[in-house]
Amino acid sequence: MDEKRFRIKKENMLKLAEYQRQLREHPRLQFLFFELTDRCNLQCRHCGSNCATVNGTFLPYEDIRKVLKDVAQAYSPEAIMVCITGGEPMLHPDVYRMIYAARTLGFSVGMTTNGTLIDETAARKLAAAGLTTIAVSIDGVGAVHDGLRRKAGSFGQAMEGIHALRKFGLEAQAITVVHKGNLGHLEELYACLKKEGCYSWRLTNVDPIGRARGNEDLILDAEELDRLLALIRWYRYDPENKMEVTYGCSHFLGFEYENEVRDFYFQCGAGILVGSIMANGDIGACLDIERRPELIQGNIRRDDFVDVWENRYQAFRRNRAEESAVCRDCEHREYCMGDSTHTWDFDRKEPRYCAVKRIKKEG
Repeated sequence: MDEKRFRIKKENMLKLAEYQRQLREHPRLQFLFFELTDRCNLQCRHCGSNCATVNGTFLPYEDIRKVLKDVAQAYSPEAIMVCITGGEPMLHPDVYRMIYAARTLGFSVGMTTNGTLIDETAARKLAAAGLTTIAVSIDGVGAVHDGLRRKAGSFGQAMEGIHALRKFGLEAQAITVVHKGNLGHLEELYACLKKEGCYSWRLTNVDPIGRARGNEDLILDAEELDRLLALIRWYRYDPENKMEVTYGCSHFLGFEYENEVRDFYFQCGAGILVGSIMANGDIGACLDIERRPELIQGNIRRDDFVDVWENRYQAFRRNRAEESAVCRDCEHREYCMGDSTHTWDFDRKEPRYCAVKRIKKEG
């Protein structure tokens, strides 16, 4: 990297670090996640929340509606994205009512889904309810996808879901979780998504959370992670490619890849930009974060979400790198601040997955 690019990136990341410090003192709710259910119809090997196929919990519609009304009254709903997820959110019996309620109050609404339960009827209802954006998981073509999702035919079902959504005016973003088994198949998937006319493709790597902690054979090593990031950068700057290609929001990537594989520099918004409601009503930050008692900020059945957002969340509103022996002496501590909260080891006080350290140590 030339000296000018390095200097510009460093200056920008220092400015972002100062903004992060201000957000810890004056948080601004920008993304409100609802885990509609912890039940799913698939058994994905990498599932961050370790969802079950039976006996799931469903967040009641009236509880959802109350939180939405309280937040809309306290803040400007036009500035907040409501994000619905699971488990599989399409299993929730009131998913369309919830979307409509949020849109009526002025929120934009996005959904993340495995796509297998979306037929033309479901797509029509999602569009009629006012869904703003939707992301569908596609982890490879055919058996490559089915193997990770552990259900034969799930790739075809997800693609049919994308086709149905398009018929009713909803263009889906394809999201891919990259692991050792599908890294070598990304070019085939890229060609498939381009042929389908997808407008956006978001890729991220498997993180050591949830079910993936028992399937560590999925996790990319340093060389593989570098290969993934280089591929994303190549596609992003390919003049023949009209599809948006981006890396997900997780992980500080160092000067080599920051602001090159996505349109922004890394920052973890957990508890300062991001709040969530879990399927059992618990209040937290990012839904991928380990669900430890000290990280649960309350429950919507006994606590007011707005009050919790404004007066709790102290566990997330600090620079974790300052309390970590591993991070304290790192040259990137000012920008990284302990990396993503969802991969932070709260017992050892260090990241479980540090992209920069991994490449330096293993590369």
